[in-house]
Amino acid sequence: MGQPITTTAGGICFAFPDVCLTPIPGGGSAPVPYPNIGQLSGATGVASTVLAGGNPVVTQDSTIPTTTGDEAGSLGGVTSGAFGQKVEFATFSGTVKAEGAGVVRMFDTTQQNNRNAVGRVLGGVPTVLVGG
Repeated sequence: MGQPITTTAGGICFAFPDVCLTPIPGGGSAPVPYPNIGQLSGATGVASTVLAGGNPVVTQDSTIPTTTGDEAGSLGGVTSGAFGQKVEFATFSGTVKAEGAGVVRMFDTTQQNNRNAVGRVLGGVPTVLVGG
C-alpha cells in the first residue's frame, strides 16, 4: 500500500524523546526528555524540478537544518551534544526517485537533533501515494 509523498507544503518531522542535558537550579544538569520538531517547509536539498501538489518533493538527500522543542536542554543531547539541530531522513522509497534520490513518504523514519532522537515524518500529499 502506498504512502503519501512528502513535500515542502507543510507537515512536520516529530521525535520524542530527544533527551538533552538541562541546567538545574543550584548548578549541574539533568537529562530531560523533550519533543523535537522539524518543519518540512524548511527542508533544503529538495527535488526542485519534481513537484507534487505544486511543491518540491523531499528526498533522502534533503535535510531540515534547524528544529525546535528542545531549547531548554541547552547543554545538548546526550548522544549528539547539540540542541535544535538538523533532521535527516533515515528511510525513503527504494523504488520511486526524484532527481536520482529516493522520495520521502509520510511515516518514514528520521534522525533528529544531529542523530540524538529517532522520529517520523508527519505530513504528505494525500493524492500522491508512493510504494516501496
